[in-house]
Formats: sequence, structure tokens, C-alpha cells
Amino acid sequence: MSQPAGPPAPSPVPAGPRADYRYDPYFDPPERAPWSQVKDDFIAAWGRADPSNPQPEDMEIFGQKGSGKTRLMCHAVQHRMIKRETPCVIVCTKQADSIFAGLGWPVIDRPEQLNDHPNAIYWPRTTAMGTARREFYDRKVSDLLERIWTPESNRIVVFDEIGYIESLSGNTKAIVQQYWREARSLGITVVGMKQRPQGAQRDMHSETIWTAAFKPKDRGDLERWAELFGARRDWMPIFDSLDADRHEFILRHARTGQSVISWVDEPLQPVKPPKPKPVYT
Repeated sequence: MSQPAGPPAPSPVPAGPRADYRYDPYFDPPERAPWSQVKDDFIAAWGRADPSNPQPEDMEIFGQKGSGKTRLMCHAVQHRMIKRETPCVIVCTKQADSIFAGLGWPVIDRPEQLNDHPNAIYWPRTTAMGTARREFYDRKVSDLLERIWTPESNRIVVFDEIGYIESLSGNTKAIVQQYWREARSLGITVVGMKQRPQGAQRDMHSETIWTAAFKPKDRGDLERWAELFGARRDWMPIFDSLDADRHEFILRHARTGQSVISWVDEPLQPVKPPKPKPVYT
């Protein structure tokens, strides 16, 4: 994606104990630009960056609690809805993040409700505890994923906490794996959010084209997070340079290698979704 002009970025190599890291001479550190300047280029490229193979491009977002990953996801799917009228369902299995209210999308608990609300938050709720709770979510999530697995489904499916969903049962884990590997043939874009990259299915990393990652709080996670973007010696200093108070993140496209450091600099405002298109029964 093209990089808008802006103030010169500070050196991503911090002084002090990490100054021993040196960049590969061919490594080009990403520039900084706010989301308000990046979003149009990102949405224009998302799923269209390769003209010879314009299929959906899956995305992974990593960030620990409070990092800003949910806010970024909401801005991304809302802006794609505005620009390309792409319907989206966000799959939740825990207390819904307050940021979801900024979308203005309805909360549903049955797949057939997508007939009237193609942009929705799928959040089945139960008072059950322990094993009964897991069995409840296993049934509800697998039901949704099986019902929208149709030709020309053409939507975004967001897993709010994909690690928990994969842990519900062997069957649900297999369905999620099928989504990573095959959903693009149905026009489905998969977005998986997770607090840490460790523990996720390998398909999540190998099948995604876009990766967004916030600064890890745990120094032990830093090396693994950097490996998702390339050489550790190149990317560890970049992660060190991120401003956690400003919720900065790195956004990278795997095929082109283009990347940018950004942060969401605008509020999330409710936008009326387009009229329903697909029908699920």
C-alpha cells in the first residue's frame, strides 16, 4: 500500500540494551501513518492486492488485552462495509467488548437472523458453567459455521477469540481449520483475533495474508511475534519502538512485503449497513 506523507518517523532502534541489534542492509523499516491515512489504501488492497488471483485474503490480529486489537478490527470491517458493502459476522463467545457498541450492529444468536441483519455480532449467551458452557458454545458456533458454508457466501467471518473457539471440541477445531484452508473459494474472508500467536493452529499463520500485531507486554513473546513478520533481528527493534499508549500496531501484507506502523486516530461511529443480500436457512 502507498505510504502517505507525514512527519519523519523516529528511529525504530531504541537506545540502551537493545542497541546491539543491527538491520539487514536490505531491510526497509516501515513508516508511520495514522489509520485515517492508511485505511483507504488498506481496504482497496484487502483481497485485491494480487490482480491475477483476486480471492479473499484472510487476516490475523494479535494483541493482548487492552492493546486495541478489537478497535482496529471494528474499524477495518466497518470501512470495508462502507467501501465495498461486504457483510460481516463477528463471532463472540465471551462478554462482548464495549467497542462493539460503536458499530451499531445488532446482536444475534441464531444463524437465520443473518437474513435480516447481514452485518451482525453473533453472541449466543448462557448461564451454564464449566463443561455445559463449552458444550453450548460448541453447538452454537459449529451451527453458524456450517450454515454459512455455502457457495458464494461472500462475507467476512471474524473470530473474536479464535483460541477459545478452537478449544471447544475436535469437530469445531476441524471446521475452523477448514475455514482457513478452503473458505476463500466460497468468497469468505476469515479474520482471527488472538492475544498471543502461540497455541494457534499453524493454518492461521500459513493461510493469512494480512497480519496486524500490537506491542507484546511479555518480553518472552517478542521473538515469536517478530518471526511472524520476518527476521527477528529486523523486527524485534520495530516492536520495541511501538508506542503502547497510542495503541500502535504493525500492519503487513505477506505477498508484497509492504508494511506500515499505524494507530487508530478516529472514533468509531455507527454506520447503517447495506440492504441484506445472501439468505441462509
